[in-house]
Amino acid sequence: MPRVLVNMPSQHAGRPSGVALVAFRVIAGLIARGTFTVVLRSPWRRDQLPAAIRDRVEVVTVPRPRIMLFDVLRQSLAVPRLCRALDIDVVLNADPYGAAFGGRARVSVVHDLYFRTLPERIRSREALTTDPIFRLVLGNSARVITVSEATRRDLEHHYPRLRRRAQTVPSAAMLDPTRDGPRAGLPAGPFVLAVGNALYNKNFATLARAVVGLGRPGIGIVHVGEDPDEAIAAALGGAPVPLTRLSRIDDDQLAGLYRAALCLCVPSFAEGFCLPVLEAQALDCPVLCSDRSATPEIAGAGALTFDPADAAALTTGLRRLLDEPGLRATLIAHGRDNVRRYDWAETARRYEGLLLDALRDGAPARPAREVPHAHPAP
Repeated sequence: MPRVLVNMPSQHAGRPSGVALVAFRVIAGLIARGTFTVVLRSPWRRDQLPAAIRDRVEVVTVPRPRIMLFDVLRQSLAVPRLCRALDIDVVLNADPYGAAFGGRARVSVVHDLYFRTLPERIRSREALTTDPIFRLVLGNSARVITVSEATRRDLEHHYPRLRRRAQTVPSAAMLDPTRDGPRAGLPAGPFVLAVGNALYNKNFATLARAVVGLGRPGIGIVHVGEDPDEAIAAALGGAPVPLTRLSRIDDDQLAGLYRAALCLCVPSFAEGFCLPVLEAQALDCPVLCSDRSATPEIAGAGALTFDPADAAALTTGLRRLLDEPGLRATLIAHGRDNVRRYDWAETARRYEGLLLDALRDGAPARPAREVPHAHPAP
């Protein structure tokens, strides 16, 4: 059985970022399909891993690097050595901050290109270091996986040499749709839900201005994530809009918020995929999202879209949701249909196929070991 090294050194141990959560779901799917033995190289210890994979993978724990460019260069030597020691066939980099060499082939995942699509917000040092990392790691990958068609188009626009290697494999909803978390502690009145750390691409200030523009007393905002610069509060400008801040909540609490919210609002300037859209749709929460980047692609017909640079357009969408009979039920129904398009088993099948393709295109297999054909789709 071929062996895959899932390489994820860039993620913080014990902090389940979107990249880590996707990687863990893919690992679980690959294990279930039975084609590969999986080795995980990351800052995560075995006891920190999700129960579904904790005792089913080999674990190599490494410290999270402080300077990504230096670590990527170091991995050019360290990962090939590790691959030889552990008899690794193919390396799957969970993001581009991984290994440019090692195994018989590499497959790398690209979640977004904010350093290219939002260049005005990126520090010059980050832009200067991220581009050579992408060129080195992706340029030496037999296949490149993008999480959305929007991300693939961005990648091929900025790195045209990758056009024949890039394929889109979307993720799927993370939360169990049967969850119905506790309602204690939720705001008494209607609220708009925002999920994610308040980075520039999230554009939560526009959400705050739009809710102020509604002029409807009692309608609040619940933000799940970090907002160290108080971007939402600053954009409210002292208006009497209830603001609830939550962070590091569990899945049951998040599910309860989705089910209780007036809607999920995603006013992002750019998203590589945007898992909260599918989480909301899976839990019968209407979605209002930006008409840019990946969000309209992922949301499908199950969302109202708006120009994220226009707070008044978002206000109009919120007003429609409040005032138009039947619109909420229509969005929920379309959301249920849309979320069925995404399935982790299918995601794992497509990862498996691309890993096997990369192996077949790589160096000749060793005589004693045979690469099996991918399983047919379930």
